[in-house]
Amino acid sequence: MVEFNEKTIIDKADKLYALRADLEAVADKLCEKGFDNILFTSSGGSLCVLEPYSYMMKSTSKIPTFCEISAELVLTDNPLVTDKTIAFLTSKSGDTRETLQAAKWLKEKGATVVSICGEPDSPIEKASDYSVCYGEAEPHDLTMMFIIGNILYNRGEFDEYPKFADELKDIGKILVSVAKEVDPKAIEYAEAFREKDRDYQIWVSSGNTWGLTYSMAMCILEECQWLRAKSVNSAEFFHGTLELVEKGVCVCVGRGEGPTRPLEDRVIKFASQHTDTLYVFDTKDCSLPGIDEKFRWLLSPCIIWAIYERVYLNLSHVRYHTMDIRRYYRRLDY
Repeated sequence: MVEFNEKTIIDKADKLYALRADLEAVADKLCEKGFDNILFTSSGGSLCVLEPYSYMMKSTSKIPTFCEISAELVLTDNPLVTDKTIAFLTSKSGDTRETLQAAKWLKEKGATVVSICGEPDSPIEKASDYSVCYGEAEPHDLTMMFIIGNILYNRGEFDEYPKFADELKDIGKILVSVAKEVDPKAIEYAEAFREKDRDYQIWVSSGNTWGLTYSMAMCILEECQWLRAKSVNSAEFFHGTLELVEKGVCVCVGRGEGPTRPLEDRVIKFASQHTDTLYVFDTKDCSLPGIDEKFRWLLSPCIIWAIYERVYLNLSHVRYHTMDIRRYYRRLDY
């Protein structure tokens, strides 16, 4: 397996799980303070990893929840943002310009700002009321699970959260298992690019895996691999994008286990009849040892990204195009 180190994956996941108590403590403080609504805002891939938690709140809680792109948020003067708003932000670098602007804007509005950053003592951390730095810990998107899960638990909306969180103790071993199980399919996809780049590909998903699929198309294929890709929500696939499906057009479906799974089933049925290049990446194909069946849907975003990671690492390998090459992003002033 290319770029695969079992020990590193487990060590980084253990570091992530070690943050559980700190993250749950933040949730406790937020609940003690009280709030009227919850906002998720960031930029690019960082916003994508917040989307599943916005979806989780909307699916399980009566608390009003909304998700906004930071660059748009600061221009709208959104009246829903008040001193009773909790705003969650993420940034790997801790200095993403648009997200930092949003953090400062939110503070001016009196909102409580909570950030999850990859670098210590970052500008966004300093602009926040509460901040947790995950450093080298992975998968860092699960940091939000311990906060949101505990908020729901405190509100009586997720009574089994402690049991679920306990099951995440071995998330590293679970991710290793996922990587080994999906790698053959990831290689199959990557091999289609060995001879030449495909002109266009469509990535489809919905529900709590939608944000990660959007990120795969935009942040990985477009930004890191310079490939032309479109992401479309399964619920909207039949309102335009279906007309572009024909022989030779690559369609990739990220299939989670939440309530919107039938939307992916519909896309798969159609695509299998109209293109000869269909790849289905299904979290249900992964065994997830130690995770109760009723909790699997909550882990779908984390697992779909673990699947996508094997896809893009194999793709990068066959294209001789490493994931750190950029022409414009953070290279030019724009």
